[in-house]
Amino acid sequence: MSEPRTDTRTAAASEPLRLEDAASRLDAYARAGFAVPGYDITRMRERTTTHPAWVHLGPGNFFRSLHATVAQQLLDTGALDTGIVLVGTHDPRTIEHCHATDELFVNAVMDADGGVAPTLVASVAESHFVSAGTTEAWARLVEVFTAPSLQLVTLTITEKGYRLRDPAGDLLPAVAYDVEHGPGGDTHAMGVLTALLWERFRAGGQPIAVVSTDNFSENGLRLSASVWELAELWAARGHVDRGFVDYLRDPQQVAFPWSMVDRITPVPSPRVAEALGRLGLADTALVTREGASPLASFSNTEEISYLVIEDSFPNGRPALERGGVRLADRETVNRADRMKVCTCLNPLHTAMAVLGCVLGYTSIAQEIGNPDVLGLVRGIGYAEGLPVVADPGIISPRDFLDEVVTRRLPNPGIPDTPQRIATDTSQKVGIRFGETLTAHAARGTGTSLRFIPFAIAAWIRYLLAVDDEGHPFDLSPDPLADHLHRFVADLRVGDPDTLGEHLHPLLSNAELFGLDLYAAGVGPTVEGYVRALIAGPGAVARTLHELVTDSAITTDHHLTEGADER
Repeated sequence: MSEPRTDTRTAAASEPLRLEDAASRLDAYARAGFAVPGYDITRMRERTTTHPAWVHLGPGNFFRSLHATVAQQLLDTGALDTGIVLVGTHDPRTIEHCHATDELFVNAVMDADGGVAPTLVASVAESHFVSAGTTEAWARLVEVFTAPSLQLVTLTITEKGYRLRDPAGDLLPAVAYDVEHGPGGDTHAMGVLTALLWERFRAGGQPIAVVSTDNFSENGLRLSASVWELAELWAARGHVDRGFVDYLRDPQQVAFPWSMVDRITPVPSPRVAEALGRLGLADTALVTREGASPLASFSNTEEISYLVIEDSFPNGRPALERGGVRLADRETVNRADRMKVCTCLNPLHTAMAVLGCVLGYTSIAQEIGNPDVLGLVRGIGYAEGLPVVADPGIISPRDFLDEVVTRRLPNPGIPDTPQRIATDTSQKVGIRFGETLTAHAARGTGTSLRFIPFAIAAWIRYLLAVDDEGHPFDLSPDPLADHLHRFVADLRVGDPDTLGEHLHPLLSNAELFGLDLYAAGVGPTVEGYVRALIAGPGAVARTLHELVTDSAITTDHHLTEGADER
């Protein structure tokens, strides 16, 4: 998927460019070097008010850099005449920030040479924060969801946003509240979505597609399971009719297409803010939030992006392919997603994230410059991932992996950090390593694996919150932080004997990893690496170097083999 390119060396505007009046000053933005909308913003918003077609749940930077830019391309080409109705359920400040900038923002694409190409994005027509008590926003969203014109709802609420229960199987407090009070008083994202679908059902039950575009495998399956469970709980308490459950479970009425999404989108960067400020953009300051990424008038992202969606839209859809979206059948989408999430990108990111925190890196691009880290990444991807990869056919796994290793991870223009990517790792390890481990276990090759077991061991070492020089650091947020701490509480850097049997309950947890690591033949290997990683200061770098050095012939063989095949 490509976007209009502009030269950020263009002279700055003579007057400050303020987003709140940008819709009437597009020419000034264009002269300053911004790509600008080619459609009538006012007319688009008016049309959206009466004929909404697209709702998005989750107003984050990833949405800005992917979904909103796709919609902008569709609007520019005339393939779409309405904008996105944006919904937030987690933090009202995100929507307040949207209102303050008249729903406009800048998407800055960062080149490997350090350049920044900015686009003024206007595809969000309106935005709303909803939770218990937000009556005005709720009333408007009921209007939107009962409109026959509404075709799709997309979501980016992160993996944990779909969870209804805690590790013990009990309903999360917000979900329990929603179940007790029924539709309309909802506090959890799944409650809000399901309640709005209930309103659509009550208004005649028009068809709709509800599309998870969050970054995990079989995302449509997990979304449908959460919506169905919540509806069943409501029906059991008499809050909704059984017919509503049947409506949700009928794919001709409510479809839950699967998707694969990919665009590295770090938190807004001060360097990008400075570059945009030099072009004349006002109000580029980052607004910090405790426990969340900062708010900004811009998003920053890489040049490369992928969006593959199962073509299942019972009420029709925009011509998404004209925005660079690839439409395919479910199995193809699933293979594309598994290729990325389980083999060619996400496992590499997760390994680099936890390892980078321990080694003291604050930049992914800088970290991949370490030959040993690069060797680990190559080992996970080429040596252990590609032999069992799910090939989607529409994207070459080897070419995709080459692009990741040689172009995307080393891009110094991407201000991404290990600390950001390490967030919620407990929710990712089973998805990002489990499928490859399962495939190797089925082949009987689990005991030969080295790189993935090292990555899992590095995560456990990371949980000690002590870097390779013995200094403490802050762990990134994780919903299972307290639960995981009990497994590593007795481990001590400098005393490998403290390992004992502490990790056995953790490594045998099939719910966490997708399989019992001992049954897969890798549990003892992980334990061995953990023992080596806690040997003392410098043990992490030393063990990594030994792993890569000992395995150099294997990884080089796979790289050479790949080049010959191309």
